[in-house]
Amino acid sequence: MEQRQPAVLRITEPGDAAQVIPYLVGFVPEESLVASIVQNGRVQLTARVDLADVEPVGVVEDLLDRMLARFPGAGVFAVAYTADHHAGFTVLARCDEWLADGCQSMLIDADRWYTPDGRTDTIDPYGTVATQATFHGLERASSRAELAAGFASPAESADLDRQVDAAIGGLPQPDQKEQIIALTAQLIGRHLPQAASSNHPQHTPTFDPHDAIQLAVLVQHPAARDLALLSIDRDNSSCHLQLWQAVVNTTPARDADMALYLAGMAAWVGGDGARAAIATERARQTQVEPDQAHPVQLLEGLIDQVVSPSMWLPLRDTILFTADADVRRHLDNRAATPIPAGGWPPTPRATDHSPERAHRKPPTPGIAI
Repeated sequence: MEQRQPAVLRITEPGDAAQVIPYLVGFVPEESLVASIVQNGRVQLTARVDLADVEPVGVVEDLLDRMLARFPGAGVFAVAYTADHHAGFTVLARCDEWLADGCQSMLIDADRWYTPDGRTDTIDPYGTVATQATFHGLERASSRAELAAGFASPAESADLDRQVDAAIGGLPQPDQKEQIIALTAQLIGRHLPQAASSNHPQHTPTFDPHDAIQLAVLVQHPAARDLALLSIDRDNSSCHLQLWQAVVNTTPARDADMALYLAGMAAWVGGDGARAAIATERARQTQVEPDQAHPVQLLEGLIDQVVSPSMWLPLRDTILFTADADVRRHLDNRAATPIPAGGWPPTPRATDHSPERAHRKPPTPGIAI
């Protein structure tokens, strides 16, 4: 399989960096601190946090330590997005003082950038670097709220309840593990986009609510969830993100937590930290009684520890090693059998009831600059 090459953008002055940062983050930040790890002329990792969250003593320093722990010797470029220049430059000064070699920094207020040495200019959101970023397939939403809209579930209604009842009435029993695995694989194979032209919510595919609701309920089962998770890799992650967003968009919020988790994992594997964080937040919000053993804890930990998506391969190997034998067998069989055009054929619907809500027992693509 061909290895994807990172986008190459030439950054020569602060205005260029101001153009590209929203593409690294995924949206135009507001009242935020953005920190990028730069090593060997390449942005290896970018993190965004609310500016208010890093103002307490020690918080921004801890964030920098966690990021640099994975890239020792790398440089840091920090940007404060805020209209409060005093607060922004104070946090940036703490970043510079904390690092042995200091860091480059900049403050962005609306459409202007400012550097600590007093330079300033207007940001051109459609400049050369922004155009190149778009050409390479990078995206920039106007706000975080725009991205979050792509993870909305439909409003509760009697019609939606009828769709749920009809969908779950044809699912296997909770103890019919092999049937659950097979049906999950068939539904994913049938609806997974063969290519994803965009992750933008407006481009998220839709499909039959019956199948979407069935998938949302099936992945409540640990084996089905592992099958879906282990099917994600760096090359198909955007396709899986679109699939699971479509499931979330069609499924009641009360049943969408695992679909949100899988969408978030697909986003993280593809280097889309913004959507990964949004999916994680939504997954937690959909839980009536938050469960500390919920699989979304894995994604929360990856985001909190600023783990690079490049770690997905060893992490996937670990999950695969502990996965159910039937899941491993199914993945092996699928690897040897290409998905037919139009997806896998449907299977006869089994008996009533849905899989039980059981829980499992106890990574920004590089951008050269």
